[in-house]
Amino acid sequence: MSAKMSFIASQPTEYLYQNLEFDTPTKFANELMFAKHSLRENEMKIWLLTVASLAKEKSLNHDVFYEYNISVLADKLNINKDKGWRNIIREAIDRVSDKSLKIVKRYSSEEDKHNWLKIPLYNSVEYNDFNDTVSVSINQKMLPYLQDFTEKFTEVDIDEMLAIRGITQLKVFMVVKELISEGTYTISIERFKERLNMSTSSYANFRDFQRDVLKKAEQQIRKNTSLKQFHFTHDGRGRRAAQNITIHLTDTDIKTLAAPRKILTTEDKIANLDSEQLRLFDEFSSFGIKPESTCLEIITNYKLDVLKSNLAYYKDQLKKRKPGQEPLSAGYLITCVKKDYAKSRRKTWLRKADTNGSVETELQKTDMQLEDVYKTCKNNAGMLIKKGKMKKLLEIFDAAALSMENMASNMGIPYNVEEARIKIQKRDLRNRDTMLFREHLAQRLMSGYITMDNMM
Repeated sequence: MSAKMSFIASQPTEYLYQNLEFDTPTKFANELMFAKHSLRENEMKIWLLTVASLAKEKSLNHDVFYEYNISVLADKLNINKDKGWRNIIREAIDRVSDKSLKIVKRYSSEEDKHNWLKIPLYNSVEYNDFNDTVSVSINQKMLPYLQDFTEKFTEVDIDEMLAIRGITQLKVFMVVKELISEGTYTISIERFKERLNMSTSSYANFRDFQRDVLKKAEQQIRKNTSLKQFHFTHDGRGRRAAQNITIHLTDTDIKTLAAPRKILTTEDKIANLDSEQLRLFDEFSSFGIKPESTCLEIITNYKLDVLKSNLAYYKDQLKKRKPGQEPLSAGYLITCVKKDYAKSRRKTWLRKADTNGSVETELQKTDMQLEDVYKTCKNNAGMLIKKGKMKKLLEIFDAAALSMENMASNMGIPYNVEEARIKIQKRDLRNRDTMLFREHLAQRLMSGYITMDNMM
């Protein structure tokens, strides 16, 4: 009886309706901005709207109850109101309610030990189909990370964040706003990935990371926020792998003219090639196409299937040359691509195309002249390991470590980078690890990226 009376006497929960209009920027503690989670784009934006509402509260000693109109939520998230749009909102809210934040409350003196706090994003969710609303309960433990900050905080415009498309691009914007307010900021690529809650082993090829993460983030941020001159640069040059990126940030008014267009050198353009284009660039260069700008023009102006099929056609013509005939020139390879000699039998030549082989393997299939050139380069590479400048050798080795690991993996042989580096320092030529580096040096000598004079 008493239990029943208690139930009757209980008061219904009062939810505060939120119009989702924010006149001033929202301040987030950095611990909250970069808490670990697995939210997708719509889920992340719904959560950001919730905490932006929470940040406006003055003081609380209880859980918070907010009510949202589902149609208004869809407008804020730029969701087309086609068939099923309500289900999109509800599914996103359901996933938010199933997840939690993992916040680093305090770092200890030992870097590997932290004090973690795990907070559920929503304590409860209630849908009302009669008035098309959804009501959520938020844990009050979130409040200290939105008011009375004890640590550093980041100030953001919620509407700008909602306009950015893509969860990765949104995370990049949050990291940028936390790291820098004006000028420039340099950070290692590995550390930047960690700030994005991204595995440091993901996007092992920097060009892929640059294309899929940095460039896309630049486009979204410049298009949808006030940072109209925002861009990234990196310290990679040519074949030297990038280790750090620099964030360039100028907070300007929308009417301000865009930053002057950077004039890209041939070296910059080569650095911007993706992994497939770069492999083809190396292979076309190995057949004597010079200068680099000519080879680059071929690679960037023609489709990959045209390049691959005509390269296979060219190799086949090389094999058909008789001993007394002059070898085919690099100019003939260019003509093959421009006139598309492989067009009539494209599928056949693509099946014959082998663009994954090493430069040495491809040269052995060609005439004796190119084979002799490569043998000379390989002998010179051995001489560099024996007598070359150790500092420059190690710089090249460190930049090429990943490609040599991949080469060893493709060949099915074990390879230890640290042991190989020690053997290079000992100038030991009689082992498999050094052999791979010797192959790499030979390719660089043949393509003209290094010379005997500047290495000795």
